[in-house]
Amino acid sequence: MDISELLIYTLNTMIKTILDYLSINRVIALTFSFLMAGGIATMINRQFILKYFGPDTPKRISYLVAAVSGCILAVCSCTILPLISSLYKRGGSIGPVTTLLFSAPAINVLAIFYSAAVFGWDIGFLRALYAVSFSIVIGLAMELLFERGGKKRESKGIRRSVSSITSRPWYQTLTFFLIQLLILIVITASPKFVPLLNIPVYGGILTKHIVTAILIVILAIVVKRWYKPEEIKAWLLESYILMKMLFPLLIIGVAIAGLISVFVPPEYISRYVGGNSIFSNFIASLVGALMYFATLTEVPIVKTLMDLGMGVGPAMALLLAGPSLSIPTVLTISRVFGSIKAITYLALVVILSTFAGYITGIILQ
Repeated sequence: MDISELLIYTLNTMIKTILDYLSINRVIALTFSFLMAGGIATMINRQFILKYFGPDTPKRISYLVAAVSGCILAVCSCTILPLISSLYKRGGSIGPVTTLLFSAPAINVLAIFYSAAVFGWDIGFLRALYAVSFSIVIGLAMELLFERGGKKRESKGIRRSVSSITSRPWYQTLTFFLIQLLILIVITASPKFVPLLNIPVYGGILTKHIVTAILIVILAIVVKRWYKPEEIKAWLLESYILMKMLFPLLIIGVAIAGLISVFVPPEYISRYVGGNSIFSNFIASLVGALMYFATLTEVPIVKTLMDLGMGVGPAMALLLAGPSLSIPTVLTISRVFGSIKAITYLALVVILSTFAGYITGIILQ
């Protein structure tokens, strides 16, 4: 095969990989992931969340808020850094701040539902569970190592006057997000777990598509009745901005997955990250921690690696460590927290991701 033939083959592989990924179910899942993220960005008051990062906030509250805030802050490991730096310099406790540092990219609502759409809800659910629990473990470990018994840091300007997470009645906000959540759950439901939703009704139409259409109609009615035109416009605009920013990165990630399938021999993948050994999970965690993955790009890349022989355990390790860390992230937080704290954070992420991968391999293989 000469160079021109190789280029044509590579291009065709990349295009085929992209088209295969953009199936109707994944497009619907992605669309409503962006809509849900846009709704969170416009209808949830972030200051209500951020006020719980001061040293005077009860730990049980600050860690819980920090852990679940990843669903609200749809960011990658690099774009969360300015917020983390600001919180820490203004007196935020090292524990909740590092919990947020891990949870923001790891519990990204876009990535979680896209993972479920690509890998199935067994991996999607475990990824979310690990991300939430590990974010708290990492924060508690950082506090235990670097702040327990130390001098209490002074909070400087972290707002505490915000009393409500949203300006709307709670039932309206809950209904708005619950319908979108149901759409995402239905459209990503796999035959393995919910066979009823995957029964063919007419041609290629499945029961899940009919249920999804009904839920979309209900969502449209709810939005039309409860929300003002300017609120709807702000929601759709924020969703579009997120899609415009992240969808090209996703396509790049899918294209990279196509390149991997062409140039990486499957035997290399099987040798180093195949199976479910501690070593293979550690390699996947370490590589993920050092590489940079923009939001969502880790999903198609890991899927391709699994098709080439990567074990489900190392795949989980990479899904956890990859979005949460990168060399730029480590270098930046070393300036914010100090080198020792940054290296400790890196080690905690790698160790916990290795552990999660190994356990996942035992459960799912």
